[in-house]
Amino acid sequence: MNQRLNMAWIDLTVASRGQNSLPIGMETHFNICRLDNPEQLAKYLAQTPPDVISFEFDYPDRDCLDLMLGAKQAHPSIPMIMVTLQHSERLAIWAFRSHLADYLVKPIPQDDIARCHDMLDSMVRAKSEQRARRVTQFKPELPQEVSARVKTAESSYLPAIYYVAQNFDKKMQNDEVANLCAMSPFRFSRGFKEAFGISFRDYVVRYRLREACHLLENPNYSITDVAFAVGFSDASYFGRIFKKYFGVSPSEKYAHQETNDDNDPSPTVELKIPHDLIRDVVA
Repeated sequence: MNQRLNMAWIDLTVASRGQNSLPIGMETHFNICRLDNPEQLAKYLAQTPPDVISFEFDYPDRDCLDLMLGAKQAHPSIPMIMVTLQHSERLAIWAFRSHLADYLVKPIPQDDIARCHDMLDSMVRAKSEQRARRVTQFKPELPQEVSARVKTAESSYLPAIYYVAQNFDKKMQNDEVANLCAMSPFRFSRGFKEAFGISFRDYVVRYRLREACHLLENPNYSITDVAFAVGFSDASYFGRIFKKYFGVSPSEKYAHQETNDDNDPSPTVELKIPHDLIRDVVA
């Protein structure tokens, strides 16, 4: 069995900050020193350089990613990994182009933690036999889905927004989603509507309808197939809700798809979903 590695864990989360929870299995493979900010990292590195540095995010903004990239450029010989709730192929590609050793999405499977440890262990062993190296000062362009800055009013609800994007086709419990945001169901429901102008339940329905519009453009899908694919358990109910929002049934809206005007408003516009709530997080 490979040895446990010394890891500096930088908490750059927003919604879960201060909960001191590590992914299950991390402490099996690593001796972890938790740090709350990059300033603490600088002092820690001056005293006890770790084998590995991990940056933890929920949904990173550009400022946080710049901090991580700056740390990598300042300490190029230390392997660094990125741990996040955001499942994004484009962000993962950015991380590897920035010379990070790994990109892990929470909740992290135990096999991925073991694989990551073995890879990092090999890198640490190889480093001891190599000369110090420098990383080219190359700054890859961030994916468009990464926000310029996480707004305070929105940040608490980012776990719910991304949860919908990844699980809109499944049944959702309000208390379960509220728990992701570390809130009571009552506080979550009231705060979500205050922040975005629509209820969370209405947002889920509109998001499902938005996805349904994309699927309905494919003539190989039946109305029933689309309804089930986006999370509706009853095709008749799906038809009623669809007509409520669009004024026509699903079959009527796409009956003459070949003659549709390219300038027709998008589902996002027609459903009046706040722009800040639509994030294409799954590549």
